[in-house]
Amino acid sequence: LGNGSIYDLELTVRTADGASVPLASLAGAPAVITMFYATCPAACPRLIDDLKGIEQDLDAATRARVRFVLVSFDPARDTPAKLRELAGERQLGPGWLLTAADDGAARELAAALGIKYRALDSGEFFHTSVLTVLDDTGRPRARVEGLGRGHDAVLAALR
Repeated sequence: LGNGSIYDLELTVRTADGASVPLASLAGAPAVITMFYATCPAACPRLIDDLKGIEQDLDAATRARVRFVLVSFDPARDTPAKLRELAGERQLGPGWLLTAADDGAARELAAALGIKYRALDSGEFFHTSVLTVLDDTGRPRARVEGLGRGHDAVLAALR
């Protein structure tokens, strides 16, 4: 991706409301974007906890502008209803956008964000955990790989 905008990829995702929206519709506000799957037993719940911690540590004005975007690479199971259920269980507020991408869009987005994933025979996924901070135009401003790390770098990029 380099210095280009993630929104130049012209990808579409399905929201928890069931609408198909272009990822570029997020332009105009900073975002923290990652990929996940809702039935993940370990890494994804921790990733959401990391994001919630970042959200809590933002000042009110910044928190009101930032969007937390989770894109599932498991669209068959991560239906709009499942995404809504997860948002409710985890008490994710209005600044959160839970989405699912079809296989082609998920692979393209994962490649752009430097996220690796693959389906396992068990139905689970092996995947890396990466948070990327995007500016108002979709250009990456910070990238953190791993869980429980890089909190300060993400906060600095959002401020």
